[in-house]
Amino acid sequence: MDLDFVRIECSVITDSDNQLTALLYRELRNFSEYFKKTGCLSLHNDCHSCREFGECPYRIVFSQQLSANPEIVRLHQKPPLPFALYINEIDSEKTTDDVTVGLVVIGTAVNYVDHFYSALLKMVETVVCSVLNSDKYSLYAYTLDYQGVRHDVSHCTSFSDSVIVLSGNHLLHNSVHSDSIRIFLRSPLRLLSYGSNIHLFDFAVFFRSQMRRCSSLSAYYGSGELNLDFVQLSHLAQKVAVFDDHIRYSQPQWSKSKNRAGLIGSAECSGLVEPMSALLFLGSFFNAGKGASLGFGQYEVEVM
Repeated sequence: MDLDFVRIECSVITDSDNQLTALLYRELRNFSEYFKKTGCLSLHNDCHSCREFGECPYRIVFSQQLSANPEIVRLHQKPPLPFALYINEIDSEKTTDDVTVGLVVIGTAVNYVDHFYSALLKMVETVVCSVLNSDKYSLYAYTLDYQGVRHDVSHCTSFSDSVIVLSGNHLLHNSVHSDSIRIFLRSPLRLLSYGSNIHLFDFAVFFRSQMRRCSSLSAYYGSGELNLDFVQLSHLAQKVAVFDDHIRYSQPQWSKSKNRAGLIGSAECSGLVEPMSALLFLGSFFNAGKGASLGFGQYEVEVM
């Protein structure tokens, strides 16, 4: 298995008191429209009747076309979108507001990274310009390496030649295992159990969801299935203990809509077996749960 991906971040720095984070979160749901303006070959309203249908980047990225392999369809059904957006919150202790909108482009979608980059910049610029004058902010773009170090690409003549392509296989097999981790849920995590959102954090439900997500991304956009014993790991996940649990089902500050609520906070988990911590670390680049592609379920893993 391998699953390449690229990390892009767009940072907005301003000395103005504004609601950029809330506005940007709300705009994430429209990312497909920004991509269509940069990736669609004809801007045809009906993709199926468009003569560019077969080669159109917009259609390839957003159609979520089922695999020709019936076994993949049986295991994963509808594929996830091959990207994940996220927003890093503003640090209230800073004298300036630094809002970062991130995008992880996954697997074969890396072939269209220039379109993703253009769509991300256009989305951020549209929101920022709606509340600020051009002289009130600075905008920077970066690609990130394995350690999360930023490399400025704002003035690169060729963005696709400047990005750093990361390997999911490398991360999965070179992460140090830990039987204790702390999980930080940075944006609302929405997990379903028997068709309803769960309101209490359950490690087993969370872990199984991430196994399915990483495996589905790898099957549809990578080089094949994850080599994991899903049944055994699912069973062992039920034995992982959760304590110092500060995760609550709550409404995010940037929305008053009930369907934006989810699990937010942190908890310590102990009793993990290999490769649980490595898989969750890999999955943290792709978000988790319902709406993962559009900014929900952003989380971080800290080894204890």
